[in-house]
Amino acid sequence: MKRYRSSASAHRTLVRGLALALALALAGCSSIPRSGPVGTIAAQEDESAVEAPVFSPQGPRAGAAPEELLPAFITAGTGAADGYEAAREFLTEDLAAAWQPEDRIIIFRTDPRIVETSTDGVFQIQLEVVGSINAQGIRSTPPVPATETIRAEMVQENGQWRISAIPDGIMVTETNISELARPHNLYFYASNYRYWVPDSRWFVRRPGVTARIVQSMLAGPAPYLKGAVTSAFPEGVTLGRESVPITSGIASVELSSEALQDATSLRLQQMQQQLEVNLTSLNNVTAVEMTAGQRIELGEPDPDLLIPVADPPAGPAQVVLVDNEIQLFEEPGLSAVDGLPSVAAFDPHEPAMSPGGSSFAFLNGQQSELFATAPGSEVRSVISGAELTAPSFDQNNWAWTWSSSWVGSGPQILAIPPGGVQANAVTVAAPWLAGRRVTELRISRDGARALLVVTDGTKTQVLVAGITRSGEDIPQTLVSPLVLDGGTGIAAAVWAGEDSVLVSGISAKEILTPTLLGLDGAKEPLAARRGILNISAGSDPAEDLFIQTSEGLLRRVGSSWIEVLGSEKVRDPAYPG
Repeated sequence: MKRYRSSASAHRTLVRGLALALALALAGCSSIPRSGPVGTIAAQEDESAVEAPVFSPQGPRAGAAPEELLPAFITAGTGAADGYEAAREFLTEDLAAAWQPEDRIIIFRTDPRIVETSTDGVFQIQLEVVGSINAQGIRSTPPVPATETIRAEMVQENGQWRISAIPDGIMVTETNISELARPHNLYFYASNYRYWVPDSRWFVRRPGVTARIVQSMLAGPAPYLKGAVTSAFPEGVTLGRESVPITSGIASVELSSEALQDATSLRLQQMQQQLEVNLTSLNNVTAVEMTAGQRIELGEPDPDLLIPVADPPAGPAQVVLVDNEIQLFEEPGLSAVDGLPSVAAFDPHEPAMSPGGSSFAFLNGQQSELFATAPGSEVRSVISGAELTAPSFDQNNWAWTWSSSWVGSGPQILAIPPGGVQANAVTVAAPWLAGRRVTELRISRDGARALLVVTDGTKTQVLVAGITRSGEDIPQTLVSPLVLDGGTGIAAAVWAGEDSVLVSGISAKEILTPTLLGLDGAKEPLAARRGILNISAGSDPAEDLFIQTSEGLLRRVGSSWIEVLGSEKVRDPAYPG
């Protein structure tokens, strides 16, 4: 069964291979054509055999009544072959020509209920909705299933009942969605070009998926990442043809002429990088070539070309508190941090470690002061405020926190530069947070996204927001976010790899169910456990997941939690970041 998205470790290996392949390809190229005759392309392999439609539903039965047609139309929506030909047969000629089946995909759980209204020819389709995928391929999942009513109008056309009005989109059962469509990570550059940032989308399994992936990438990132990531492709660049032929594993991407306007060698090489990281995770693509009338030669490797890091590794060591002192935990045991001063006098809680392990931060027990220290340095007070969230370091060693009250102002997200103090703190604008309290703030290891848990007093939401930065890489704003989950009971959230997060309630007595949430809308409840006091997660969500209980630290192993450090004195584990 083909998967569009590779695992984290496989993806890191893939990107390292791409870096070498790109270097070799560049070394063999010498010029960049800006004009020239349009070349001819021989017949090439297509991806139709690889992406054959999964479902083959039937069209309408002759003489079928409206009550029969509507459920059959829903089933026919799973047939993506030939432009959803089977489903269009249920529609009037005018509607069939205008209907957009992938404008919205509604994911429902139980059999739909068809209700005839008091108006002739008007029916209601009532669904228990568990998610939806919009036209951009972004999946959203409500905290609990919700009932949605869809209006359908029917008329007789050529002696047969046909649907004359219904919203664009298709309706797919929860069990069928993973066969009809699959998630795939688009990748964009972080603003500093040092990291790849994933943008999880869903694509229907039908011929032409490679072209649709490229089209989606060219159209730009999802709304919650706009301004936080960048693309090597100038705005307005499109595919020069609707297909992306694949021959012997090489995907040939024909671009519109805008791709070459004022394009430097560096820019073209960045375009090549971005296409490769977006397409070579497909099973049938091993390399990519760009064309614009003829093949685009990339020239000699540009000295300013960076090889971005995908899914930056967290490393094996976690920072923990042991008897109120900062130590490192790496299986099978604990170790001191050479040269780090004692922090016990400051009532430490919620420690954080910078990605390189050179800096540490923590809160006091009242969450009113944030402290920083480093090997060979003293402990210093950095921020005073109220209800400070656990500190989180970004890839530039800026320490982040949220305060409900700070130096006479209201709630603020704050970022403190390396070595900085309260006077150096940058206020990160997030006007969409007005009226809400932040209980968790974690920066992704690529530095382009913030994970937040927020509450307005009635409901709790888990959010991911892009981080915009200045040309000097100084944090500026949080983009209006993507909602991963909502409801009640979530108190802790941490990044688990590049495209998923681990969330949990926190309670010394209750039985709680930690859950993995994917940026693609996936939701995986893990084994329930009584008395979860903290959580942590590393690079691999299949293995690097931990919970802290009163007995010590437990690691996820398959469907269970296995004790790896049995000490009640160890608390508040956190991977770097």
